[in-house]
Amino acid sequence: MSKEKYNTLFKLVKKTINEWDPIGVLPDAPDDEYEFEVAQIVTLLNKADTEEALSEGLAEIFNKALGCHYTVEECLPIARKIRILTE
Repeated sequence: MSKEKYNTLFKLVKKTINEWDPIGVLPDAPDDEYEFEVAQIVTLLNKADTEEALSEGLAEIFNKALGCHYTVEECLPIARKIRILTE
């Protein structure tokens, strides 16, 4: 993936995740609060070939990084939104 493509995807995913705000800390937290997870999601976009696979990845990323307990079903609407924005 080119650096330009990565940066474009990063911005789109970051905006989506910040709007979702999975642990409810924005706008009080720094704008880069979820950038570590966003970078993982952008990498995952190349591997996850379905919305369900992306949703599984989102649940795993946020559950491990932030101690959340999201299910695949709970992450599916976000996965769909990310897929639509990044296709």
